[in-house]
Amino acid sequence: MEATLAAGILIFLVGAFILQGLRKIPADPPHVAAVTVFGKRTGEIKKEGWRFFPLYPFWHGAIPVDVTQKNKDFNPQDVRTPELGEIQIRVSATWRPDYEPTPPENPDGNRLIKYLNAGGQIGVENILSDIVQEKVREFAIHGVADWEGLLKIRGEVIAEIAAAIMGDEWQLLPEGEQKRVIESLRQGNGSVMVGSLGIILNRLNITEIKPKGELAKAAELEAKERQERRGELFEMGHIQDLLERLKRVGFSNEQAMEVIQTERGKVRKDIKEIKISVSQETRTMIEKIGDAIVESILKGGRK
Repeated sequence: MEATLAAGILIFLVGAFILQGLRKIPADPPHVAAVTVFGKRTGEIKKEGWRFFPLYPFWHGAIPVDVTQKNKDFNPQDVRTPELGEIQIRVSATWRPDYEPTPPENPDGNRLIKYLNAGGQIGVENILSDIVQEKVREFAIHGVADWEGLLKIRGEVIAEIAAAIMGDEWQLLPEGEQKRVIESLRQGNGSVMVGSLGIILNRLNITEIKPKGELAKAAELEAKERQERRGELFEMGHIQDLLERLKRVGFSNEQAMEVIQTERGKVRKDIKEIKISVSQETRTMIEKIGDAIVESILKGGRK
């Protein structure tokens, strides 16, 4: 009896111990957990699902981390070029926490811990935003002469931003690999490890470059003029084609041009109708003369 009671108590305690330590790491959205022992991060990572943390949270604990991709559209940067033109530049990025495990003997190298040390999602976004702002301003001041020049070298701007984000890791890449990395980031299919922040950078791109203020007005006027010139060139081509078609069916060059100009409304063709007012007395006299002429014609025919 006592043995049975003791066994029951033991089973109860073991069950309670196991149940007390079971914790579910969410899978929707995906999470992982950084394991702690007596509040200190060990470098161990537990992935989604039911996981066991003995004597949670006093002995073992967990710091949940959302590992979904983060899309960030940074605040637009208003900068001035050397020609004092005001432009607005928008940069966006996609990244996720890097939670790949590291060797147990090197817990400080765990990249998820570096992500947490950087302040998690909010801290990383603030760091990236500061880097973007600094590099965009540098390029606007020193890298280009005008805003249109910035449009042509946006790839170089992205390279400067990526180099600043990656730090020493960028310098270790061969030049050809650097170009491949930038292209993949611009297309949104990159997988660049940023060890200092504990993230994987998937996308980095300039989504918009547009003039502001007086520069915007000048750019709009120039675009309108270019559109009008394209319209004029198209119209001239249409006129030339129509001219050749009219000449093929027998019109002279002058006649064909007159037809085209009339059709386009460049030349007006007016048909004037002249009305003459005739008195009743005159109209009666004309009718008598007409009758006499008709009668004379008829007599001559009978002869």
